[in-house]
Amino acid sequence: MSSFSYFVGQRIKKYRKSRGYTIEQFSAMINKSKATLSKYENGAITIDIETLYDIAQALDIDLKCFIDYQPPVFHQDAALPKNNYFNQSLAYMYYYDGRVRQMVRSLLRFSRAADREGIEVTLYLGVTSFSDPDRCQHLFTGEMKAYDTITHMVLTNQINEAEKMYICMLNPMSNRTPAIGLLSGIGSTPFFAPIALKALISKEPLDETERLLNTIKLDKDDYHLLRYYNMMVINRPASLFLQ
Repeated sequence: MSSFSYFVGQRIKKYRKSRGYTIEQFSAMINKSKATLSKYENGAITIDIETLYDIAQALDIDLKCFIDYQPPVFHQDAALPKNNYFNQSLAYMYYYDGRVRQMVRSLLRFSRAADREGIEVTLYLGVTSFSDPDRCQHLFTGEMKAYDTITHMVLTNQINEAEKMYICMLNPMSNRTPAIGLLSGIGSTPFFAPIALKALISKEPLDETERLLNTIKLDKDDYHLLRYYNMMVINRPASLFLQ
């Protein structure tokens, strides 16, 4: 599955749902089976241009809404700054999603911007396997600003540019210790509202043990700080949890 096919499929799903069509209704409108439409929306098969035109006509939208995808560009020859915590091309993020009661793994890819002034970030959110990041739930792109003690990332959903994500964390004292911080953005289900949660980022894939799960869940100390300060405070290094 290519990133472009996934992007087009997710756009089809987005506009189909916004028009109020079920997958059964819309597959009949474009003379395709439900199974074929499902594969289109999941990016499992490539859509020919005539079918894509028929889909655009049925949804009453401009064809270019499906083909304005800008694939991530990685500049492998340009090394990342050595004084940043995120000084390698890949990182691995974990958080706990209480809506589905499970750990979510995601892949971060970094590359030096073409102008060499910043660091570009691609976030493959919700991957089944780190070895196949294109099969992710959402694809975000953006930039990272890394300082001596803190790192910021501002990202935009490739399917819906109105959906932003912000990641902020203190850089660990040790270069090999996982970083833990705050991930915030907009939640879609079961409610459409701003959300924030604890996230852990590692330079290497971690064993998905009960200890890791407890690290990324909110605990009694987090609740205490929330009640006391009326704000989410993530101020304890991940090394305290993963020892």
